[in-house]
Amino acid sequence: MSRFDFPQTSPKLFQAMYALASSIEESGKIENVLRDLVEARVSQINQCAFCVRMHSKSHAEHGGDAAKLTMLAVWRAADGYSPAERAALDWAECLTECVSQERISESHRALVEHFEKDQISELTCIISTMNAWNRLGIAQHEFA
Repeated sequence: MSRFDFPQTSPKLFQAMYALASSIEESGKIENVLRDLVEARVSQINQCAFCVRMHSKSHAEHGGDAAKLTMLAVWRAADGYSPAERAALDWAECLTECVSQERISESHRALVEHFEKDQISELTCIISTMNAWNRLGIAQHEFA
């Protein structure tokens, strides 16, 4: 059940958000499967069921490993994630949970071991945009 329909009530704002999301997807500096994992993890943290469902489906469509998606909530204790995926997921958690600057710096140091600056910039934008979409989704939907 929806409380309101964001695209319908604020079409210009929705178009701007959608254009940003499309630009990120077109940039392609971060692989689709990793983007899906990051977006699903951010959505789990934010408890946005609508977005978790959407990015889980996208992960499968992009050929992602179902076991990684299943274990995503406990990725730190699970086998099968590459060091680069772990760094990206940690970055996503740090930025989503707004942890201390010291912790963010620590996470960033691990990130630079696996990603170029333009990839880190894109990954940061993916995380930020996903957080914004989550807030919109949570505000709109009582149940997904």
